[in-house]
Amino acid sequence: MVLPQLRRTLRTSIKATVIVLSSLLLLESLLIVLDPYLFRSRFEYDPDMGFRGRAYFPSPFGRTGDGADGTLTNQFGFNDRDYPLQKSGGTQRILFIGDSFGWAGGLDGNYTARLERMFEQRDGGHKVDVINAGYSGTHTGEQLVMLKKFGLQYHPDLVVLGFFAGNDFLDADPNRKLIVLNGCPVNIDKRHEHRLFGYPMVANLRTLVLLEEKYQLYREASTARREGEAWAKTTGQPVPFGNLSETNFWHAQQLRLRFFNRKTSAQEFAANIKYIFDSLAEMDRLLKTSGIKFVVAIFPDELQVNRQLFDSVTAKFNLTREDYDLDLPQNLLKSFLTAKDIPFLDMSNRFRDAEVQHDLYGWRTTHWNNAGNSLAAELLFQYLVNQPYEFNRR
Repeated sequence: MVLPQLRRTLRTSIKATVIVLSSLLLLESLLIVLDPYLFRSRFEYDPDMGFRGRAYFPSPFGRTGDGADGTLTNQFGFNDRDYPLQKSGGTQRILFIGDSFGWAGGLDGNYTARLERMFEQRDGGHKVDVINAGYSGTHTGEQLVMLKKFGLQYHPDLVVLGFFAGNDFLDADPNRKLIVLNGCPVNIDKRHEHRLFGYPMVANLRTLVLLEEKYQLYREASTARREGEAWAKTTGQPVPFGNLSETNFWHAQQLRLRFFNRKTSAQEFAANIKYIFDSLAEMDRLLKTSGIKFVVAIFPDELQVNRQLFDSVTAKFNLTREDYDLDLPQNLLKSFLTAKDIPFLDMSNRFRDAEVQHDLYGWRTTHWNNAGNSLAAELLFQYLVNQPYEFNRR
């Protein structure tokens, strides 16, 4: 009696296992094949860049930064209106490339839109296109790929790279490639990138990646929204949009400080630094060959301009303040740019002076608020109109 019962149990177990594995295999196949059709999130997979913004997708920031009016991205998925690829006669064109600072403030409140309006006010009409090709979650090496694929199609007269001192060096792992699977960001090693019929293949099950990522996003969004509402009630300010939860905000600050450590940074991030410099050099050669001017605008991190925040982070994590050089990223970058004769604008000191008077960064966003975007636009305008290639009135 025991043996037949054991056989039945074994057969049932085998059948159940086959059903589960077959269902999982089917689900995995559907997630791969139907990815472009079922997951219409803000980002989509791109074989060259890893991911890109989805064209004409409603911006999470909206025109005024509150995400309320369903503003759309442009034809390339950037936070801007569409511009004709061929500029009109008598119009000059500036292309801004960089990371998510190109998104903070939305379509109309971003520093690039404000800069374009400054030129319009000066010229009494539209004479200068200021095109925002900000590419969230990226560093200079990845933005170089974007520039080649999309940016140069605009035929700009000048390219301005917005370099964020807070994490552009930190994130520049030469072997990292950030891709999007089923609407979820996934880091892969580009040395072992595989595709099947044009679809990216990863070691982890897409089903597990999807479930884990959606759960983490839901938990983070819920916590951040609840904390933001509590902060708004206490301060009388509007509920912040896009803020991080307290845990992730402090984690981000602690992580960024690693690059500012004067004792360990050069060795720990040697490969990252080289990758950034190599990418900058290639970007400079590419633009010079095309007859396009090039400027690097260096954006400071809030840690660098808000002394109270820096003190809070070092106290919270029991760090020695003297171990950190808050100008370390800027000094590294400016030394390289000077040697390569690449012009640059370092905004750090002006942001430090202004931060004493009022906040320039959103509450737990790590990005500029309206005041920060306005100051950045003002500094860029002052810099650009005083260059030898000044964007003259027509």
